[in-house]
Amino acid sequence: MTVRKVKFISGFAVIVACLVLLVVTSSQKMAMYYLTVSELEARETEFVNKRIKLAGKVTPGTIRKLPDRIVEFQIWEPLGGEAFSTKRPVVYAGIVPDTFRDEADVVLEGEVDGKGLFRAHTLLAKCPSKYEGQSYEEIKESYSR
Repeated sequence: MTVRKVKFISGFAVIVACLVLLVVTSSQKMAMYYLTVSELEARETEFVNKRIKLAGKVTPGTIRKLPDRIVEFQIWEPLGGEAFSTKRPVVYAGIVPDTFRDEADVVLEGEVDGKGLFRAHTLLAKCPSKYEGQSYEEIKESYSR
């Protein structure tokens, strides 16, 4: 093998190794757990000060808007029947979506501090069910009237 081929192969190997390292480290930074309120309750000590996604419903009557676009509220999770999870306090600083209101389904990104408060960096409010699509039969029936 000539010196030129050895240099080419070693240079190519270094580039491939750098690309693999870049993909692995960026995917580790972007990966985060997606938990519901009850799952976080069960494993809270595991996730203190770690970035996670948290899903739940806004507890009615708990939304408090403060200065500087800070919003405090609580979320909970219906567990079926009369059962529901405990309420989790949340603080979010930023622009609140129009669909954010009492009983709205929300997905939050942030961390839990040592005192149980969830500090959200991102707040996504899901659209109410009235925006869900209709079946083909329902659409056909509405046009035939």
